[in-house]
Parts: sequence; structure tokens; C-alpha cells
Amino acid sequence: MDSYSITNVKYLDPSELHRWMIEGHTTTLQEPFQVVDVRGSDYMGGHIRDGWHFAYSRLKQDPGYLRELKRDLLQKQQQVAADGDGGGALNVVFHCMLSQQRGPSAAMLLLRSLDTAELPRCRLWVLRGGFSSWQAVYGDDASVTEGYLEDLWR
Repeated sequence: MDSYSITNVKYLDPSELHRWMIEGHTTTLQEPFQVVDVRGSDYMGGHIRDGWHFAYSRLKQDPGYLRELKRDLLQKQQQVAADGDGGGALNVVFHCMLSQQRGPSAAMLLLRSLDTAELPRCRLWVLRGGFSSWQAVYGDDASVTEGYLEDLWR
């Protein structure tokens, strides 16, 4: 079993993720990315556009659900590489409400599930401040946030 640590997971500021969304790829390496929202019952009230919802509580308890997330991410990376759009790794951005516990823990679950050959195919990130920080700046921007209910955030 390979040993990976939290140092394999980096933090990403909401403003940088916003830049990625506007440009359609990461800024420096022009690689693809996928946002993974791991909130549970607190998922309502808005989410980052085109993000995938995989609740952390289920990822932690259901190995099949974690395998499904891993399969979907690796398929996306493979498809994008085959299309010639950036090739390289898929940048996976995890977040929960505050990205203090569930977001980083979900990133570590995925990291530990990757084997040596899969590891270079994914770069793992955690959205600094989580959806709470995201919505404070970009909540009412429908180009990057879907289903936003402002009254829930006042």
C-alpha cells in the first residue's frame, strides 16, 4: 500500500477557482479541473456550477461510492487527455461548507484510494473557506453558482 499524506493536497483560494472557471482550465498549466462538493444536508442553498455532489458521510462509509467517484474522475481525466484539451492531470477541488473537516477528509479518502499509476493523473485541492467563502463573493453570480438562495445566506 502506498503512503500519501496531506502534503499531497493543496489549498485553492476562491478567487483562483473563479479564474479557472472563467478560463475553462487551471491558470498556470492549462489543465482541466472538477469541483467535488461533499456537503450533506447543508448542500441546499446553492452550489458551484458544474460541480459534482458526493456527500462525505457516504464516501466515508460506502467503499463503492468512493470507487464511483474515483472512476468518474479518472474517466474524465482520460477523456480530456484523449481530446487533447490540456492532457496532464485532472485538478480535483474538494469542498464542504467551510472546508475544515469534510473537504480535506474527502480529499484524503480519494488520495489513499489512488494507486501509484493513478496518482499522477489527479492533483488534489481543497477550496479555502469552502462554499461559505465562495458564496460570500460569487453566490449571486449565476455564471459560476447554481441554485443560489440568497435568503439562506443572510
